[in-house]
Amino acid sequence: MRRLNIFALVALALLAAGPVAAQEPAEQAAPGPTERTAEPPAPESTQERATDPAAARIARRCNVCHADKFQSLARNPHGVLDDADWQAVTGEALSCRNCHGDVDEHLRQAGRAPIFAFRDEPVTERNGRCLGCHAASHPAFDRGPHAQAGLACTSCHTQHGEHAATALLRLAAPEIRALGDTSGVCFGCHGEQFAEAEYNEHHRLREGVLECTSCHDPHVPATRTLLGGFKQERCVECHADKGGPFVFEHPASRVEGCTTCHSPHGSPNRHLLAHQRVAELCLSCHASVPAFHGGNNLAQPPRFGLDTQCTNCHSAIHGSHFDPFFLR
Repeated sequence: MRRLNIFALVALALLAAGPVAAQEPAEQAAPGPTERTAEPPAPESTQERATDPAAARIARRCNVCHADKFQSLARNPHGVLDDADWQAVTGEALSCRNCHGDVDEHLRQAGRAPIFAFRDEPVTERNGRCLGCHAASHPAFDRGPHAQAGLACTSCHTQHGEHAATALLRLAAPEIRALGDTSGVCFGCHGEQFAEAEYNEHHRLREGVLECTSCHDPHVPATRTLLGGFKQERCVECHADKGGPFVFEHPASRVEGCTTCHSPHGSPNRHLLAHQRVAELCLSCHASVPAFHGGNNLAQPPRFGLDTQCTNCHSAIHGSHFDPFFLR
């Protein structure tokens, strides 16, 4: 009787284990909820952030003292130096090193060792750091008047600024900010030109219609071909009717340019003329005039004097298609 009970218990145990064993292969074949073996991996973003552990560790240490600089990079074009595609170009996993050089000793000495801080280094070295990335857009900067005057890129720009729309220019003083973001920076050095812009006749800088960079490129050599001669592009961009070409050209405008007769920043005289009286301006070049301008009677005052308005007759003074003396 006892032997029968043992066999019955064994049989019941086998019957209960059978369905469980049958279910085990199915449970192993089912993928876990986090596995996605059927989907291809997503392509890498070109703006993927670098994950180099050593660089991330150094960045965290930099952030302890320079948190404001790190926060500015979030709204700053230089923030792209943290992106993987830029790091493939620069070969530098820590964005700080691109501009500030090796920071290891600076960190080892708890900030007492110097780094490249764009303050006391020679101007040529500071500009060299900037041109390492920006040389393609400013290839002639080293031959321009600002570089030759000993100015650094950081004299006008701040690398940690948040004003990307204005090329990270330094903010001008509040009292002159109405000039515009660019012109306000220029005001710091070029006070004489801005004083001329206060004349009653002036190019409309203070009204915000123009900026200094509407006529001047601060990153290229200052040749006068942009303001005179056959390549006076800057003036004729706005004053196209004065640019010609004409059948009969006014030699002064073609050889010396618009600034022969006009003061471009401002003048107390109408039309930005360099002289108050038109005859004085004309006679500064045309000292020898036909005899009839003086009159036929030498005992009488000259027919035309300094108060004569030469353009009453020579009305097409910028150039003419019909008359070599610009009479029409």
